[in-house]
Amino acid sequence: MKKGYNKAILLENLIWILESSDIKKRPCIFISHKREDKEQCREIAKYLKQAEIDYYLDEEDDVLQTAASSNNPILITESIKKGIKESTHMLVVVSEKTYKSQWVPFEVGYGHSAILDYGLKEDEKPNRLKLAILTLKDISEKTLPDYMQVGHIIRGTKSLNDYISKITNRLEKSLINETRIFSASKMQHPLDNVLNWKL
Repeated sequence: MKKGYNKAILLENLIWILESSDIKKRPCIFISHKREDKEQCREIAKYLKQAEIDYYLDEEDDVLQTAASSNNPILITESIKKGIKESTHMLVVVSEKTYKSQWVPFEVGYGHSAILDYGLKEDEKPNRLKLAILTLKDISEKTLPDYMQVGHIIRGTKSLNDYISKITNRLEKSLINETRIFSASKMQHPLDNVLNWKL
């Protein structure tokens, strides 16, 4: 089984380019988030990797990290745009902290043109699955801003598995099965502390 690649990592991106055409047909999810939610995003990225989903998580993008440390907004913007353009889907991880972010609204706006609206014919509606909004535990009861309401809302692990099943066209039972793996062994689900369990 091929695990998902983080296309922000140069080596993994090169391996992805050299892999078979089957790999290149897999979805790639750009993970949009506030820096303070990095730990939760790492757990979500690990989960996607196990489900054979490619993703872009910016902390491994050396060009972006260099641009951020040298406070170069032009290079930061270009790096983000490149990551979005090379992705087929966007997953916006939303917590209370997200509402103070300057970059997440930019990423969602750019994602609309680069992912959601790309190649649409006139009067054709965008595929809402291409922009997913994943809410973390601390905002489960909160109302999302209007610009996020256009996306596919994910509120828990069952909802996340359903989303993965839909974007990969694979049966949910062929994915990571939290009931079989974690209930049987009394283990904690890897996203139990991050998402609303089972929703």
